Amino acid sequence: MVVYRGNPLNILHTIGMDELYPIVRIHFVLTGDFDLKRFRAALLACGRAIPELFCKYVLADNSFVTVTDDLTGVLFQGIDPDADWAKWDLFRDPQLRVYLNQVETRQDVTIYLSHILTDGAGAKQFMTLLARAYNGGDLSAVENHTDIDWLHDLLAQHPVEVKKGADHPADPLTMPQLADSHDQHYRTGTLHLDKKVLPKLIEAGHATGVTLNDLFMAAYGQAVQRFSATERISLACPTDMRKFIAGPPELRVANHTSRYNISVVSDPAAPFTTVVQAVHRAMAANKEQFRCLESVKTLVDNYANYSLAQLQQICEENYHVRTISYTNFGIVDKAKFHFAGCQVTDFDMLGSYRRAPMFQVAVSTYDGQLIFAYAMLGNDEEARLGKNVMLIMRDLLTNYALEYAE
Repeated sequence: MVVYRGNPLNILHTIGMDELYPIVRIHFVLTGDFDLKRFRAALLACGRAIPELFCKYVLADNSFVTVTDDLTGVLFQGIDPDADWAKWDLFRDPQLRVYLNQVETRQDVTIYLSHILTDGAGAKQFMTLLARAYNGGDLSAVENHTDIDWLHDLLAQHPVEVKKGADHPADPLTMPQLADSHDQHYRTGTLHLDKKVLPKLIEAGHATGVTLNDLFMAAYGQAVQRFSATERISLACPTDMRKFIAGPPELRVANHTSRYNISVVSDPAAPFTTVVQAVHRAMAANKEQFRCLESVKTLVDNYANYSLAQLQQICEENYHVRTISYTNFGIVDKAKFHFAGCQVTDFDMLGSYRRAPMFQVAVSTYDGQLIFAYAMLGNDEEARLGKNVMLIMRDLLTNYALEYAE
C-alpha cells in the first residue's frame, strides 16, 4: 500500500460535500476508428504518471492511498454516467472514473476526476496526457508535480489582507426555489454560441478593453439577476495560479486554483455594457492587487499547525460553496487533445452536479466552439430554467459582439 501526501489545497474541496460532491466532469464523443485496447493502455499509462489517480483519498491525514493497479473501479462500459456516478466514493475508490458508451459507430466518453485531487486546469493537463498516450506517446519519464513551494514564495512576495466575510456576500445571487421539486435526477445541459460569433466577440472585447472572462461573468450575472431579487452581482471567479509559477510549464495535475470575489452594484434593467464595465473594473482591481491569494492564504499559512477541523473552517470562511457559481475552463487545445483515427465532437466540461436551486454555468472552448454547460440534480422545470439562463447569456453576448466588433 503506497501513500502519497497531499498539499493544503486538497482540503479546499472537502467542505460542503453534503451539498456538492467535488468532481470535474469531461464529456466528448469520438467518431472514427476508436481503439479500446489503446484507450485502456493510455489510462494505465496516466495512472503510472499520476499515481494518485488510482488512489482513495484519506481525509484524516490529507493523503492518497493506492487502491488498484489496474482499471478496476476506473473504467465502466455500457453504463449511463449520470445515473451511476453517485455511487462513486472518493474516500474508497480511485480518483478517476471513466464511462464508455458505444452509440452506433460513435464512442460517448465521460470522464470524472476528483476535485479534491485536481482543478479544472489540472483536468485539462490530464486530458492532454491521455490523448498523448493514446496517440503513442511515451509517458515513462513524465513526472507530476504537486508541491506548493512556489505558492509560499508568491504569498511572501504579495502580502494580502484577508478581509473577513469577503467570500460571503450579504446580497448573494439566487435562483428561484420551485414549489414542486419532484422527480429530480442527475442531468447535464449544454448550449453552444454560434461559431461565427466568437471571433466577433473577441474583437468586441478588444475594442471595449475587456476580457472574454469579463463578458462571460457579466452575462451570467445579469442573466441570473433576472430570476433573483438582488441589486448586486456577487460572483467568485476561480483562477489558475500556475501562471504565477516561474520556469517552463510542468505537469501539475493538482489543485492550484484560488478565486477572485466580486460584488458590484447592478440595476437589473441596466444596459449590458454597463454591467460589463463594472465587472471589468472589479476584476482588474482584483488582479492588480493579487486578491486571489486572499482565498488560500490563511489555509496555507496555518496548515502545519491547525487541526483538520480548523483548516476546514478556514476553507468555509474563504472558499465556501456558493449557491450560484461560475467557472471558465478556458480553451482546450485541439492540437493537444485529439485521438488518432478519430474526430472529437460534442465536447463539454462541467463542474459538480448542483441540486437546484443551486446552479453553475461552466464555460469552455474547443475547436473554436464556445460551450456553456451545467450539471444539475433537478426536475424538468429546473432544467428548463437553467437552459433559459444560458439562452440569456448567449443573446447578451451575441448582441454585444454585433454592436462592438470592429
